Amino acid sequence: MRKYISFLLLFGTSVTFAQTEVQEIPVSLNDVYAPVRVAAAPSDAYIGLSLLPTGELRHYNYGEQADAGCFYLQSMDKGLSWKKVNISPQMPYADVQSPVSGEFLRLTNMRGEGVYCIRTVGGIHGDRTVRKVSSTNSIMLKPPVFIRGGKRIIVAGHGDVKPKGCYVYYSDDDGLNWKRSQIVTSPDHVKSGSHKGVRWNHGAVEPTVVELRDGRLWMLMRTSQDFHYESFSSDGGETWSESRPSIFYGTITMPTMGRLSDGRLLMFWSSTTPLPELATADGVWDDVFTNRDVVHVAISEDDGKTWVGCRELMLNPLRNEADFGSGNDGVDRSVHQSQFVEVAPGKICVAIGQHRSLRSIILFDVKWLYEKGRSNDFSDGLAKWSVFNYKQGIVGHCAYDRIEGCSLVEHPDLSGKKVLQVRYTRNIGLVDDNRGALWNFPTIQKGHLTVRMRIPADSQGVSLMLNDHWYNPCDTVALHESMYVLKIDRKRLGVKDDSFHDVMLKWNLRGKQKQATVWVDGKKRLNLPLLNETALGINYVHILAEAPKENEGVFIECVNSSVDD
Repeated sequence: MRKYISFLLLFGTSVTFAQTEVQEIPVSLNDVYAPVRVAAAPSDAYIGLSLLPTGELRHYNYGEQADAGCFYLQSMDKGLSWKKVNISPQMPYADVQSPVSGEFLRLTNMRGEGVYCIRTVGGIHGDRTVRKVSSTNSIMLKPPVFIRGGKRIIVAGHGDVKPKGCYVYYSDDDGLNWKRSQIVTSPDHVKSGSHKGVRWNHGAVEPTVVELRDGRLWMLMRTSQDFHYESFSSDGGETWSESRPSIFYGTITMPTMGRLSDGRLLMFWSSTTPLPELATADGVWDDVFTNRDVVHVAISEDDGKTWVGCRELMLNPLRNEADFGSGNDGVDRSVHQSQFVEVAPGKICVAIGQHRSLRSIILFDVKWLYEKGRSNDFSDGLAKWSVFNYKQGIVGHCAYDRIEGCSLVEHPDLSGKKVLQVRYTRNIGLVDDNRGALWNFPTIQKGHLTVRMRIPADSQGVSLMLNDHWYNPCDTVALHESMYVLKIDRKRLGVKDDSFHDVMLKWNLRGKQKQATVWVDGKKRLNLPLLNETALGINYVHILAEAPKENEGVFIECVNSSVDD
């Protein structure tokens, strides 16, 4: 009953609400296609987003680093517009509806008191009951997932258990009683290769769970490894298989997966690799986050066997900020957390991010994931590119301050047009003074990428790489882990002047001959061997300048990718 629910006072901390629109919001849902930011989420984005049976959307502010007050954001038009609705502090939230009873519920950890289930009585406008589930403190508890036609409820989380790992709570009576599953673990990171130290070994955490068509449950989890690990359950989540690496890159970041109304799976994750660990990294706590500046999204029509898209849904708008670490108020300036709901067939509303200055609610149509190509000519600046470098010295919350490592310069031939210059510039104040630029495109198994570039006579030390996930722009590890690497020089490419030339790479990962061919201005120049296999396909071009001395590097006028049928 309402009179004894004072637990709300234990939820979250307060920060100032901030909302800055960066795109024109569509007039109707039919106009939603590519991702558009429509509001700022009021708390860390992995929970709180709720779709009611009436079509009303709510985003509660009960998560970590929540905005002050007792309220939720409300949208009555499928997420196009939002307003703040104040509520009583005596009315805690219960925001996922049971398909069996119609009641709303969620699990929450009550700060040292353990896990409780909040459940409505009489629907969203009725009373609430609060029942203790476990004395084990659990964190990052995800929204409930209903399986077996709604007869069993699964809530994934992790917390104070040994061995350290993650688990699910499950209920077979519509949330009245709960049990906890077997613990799922993952191996620790170890110092080796390019790593002089050890990553934060927090175990398997922040799991996401989906029910497969064959009745099994599929769990993906955050780990300290290069990949999200996966585990499967054949008994509704009670026991789990030994975890193993999945096909999804992701290090110390949160995966989010769910099923759409038509049966397709949707996956949100940071398909990224951090810089190699410094010798000071001891595995106890993360010294610095260097791979939390982008969230990707992909869709699967075959229950997760293959994926389409793998596109950048959001690049951190603060990624080039000089005070990225020192000015973050002690809050992670990250975009790796996410939660989504389907507001209409194929129309997705997703909340992303942590810091109040970048938390976002975004709308998009999954048709955008099926695009067969992408182009960029810098008419929108560097909005679609990652080009930053890190200043030495860890500051704020596990962060470096930053510089824009590559920049746009005037086009030598076309007045008013900009081109991207990728050049090595010595700077001993940077963590790594190699310079680079990354650009994402829809994943390609068979297709081509064209880069129109000018190669000055003194250009040296520049490489063009094709790979299947995001690297830090300055990271030379990409040279060893990419699918294809092209060393750029005039002689090799047959370039003899300072004009711009079309350099095209073509590949077919499904063919018997998986080598890429390189063409310059329509003439075939050379073949490139496939250096590393990829499960998802190629979706990034990475241009890296690592010359031992300063030179002009290369100038990029435009890029274009396309699937070849």
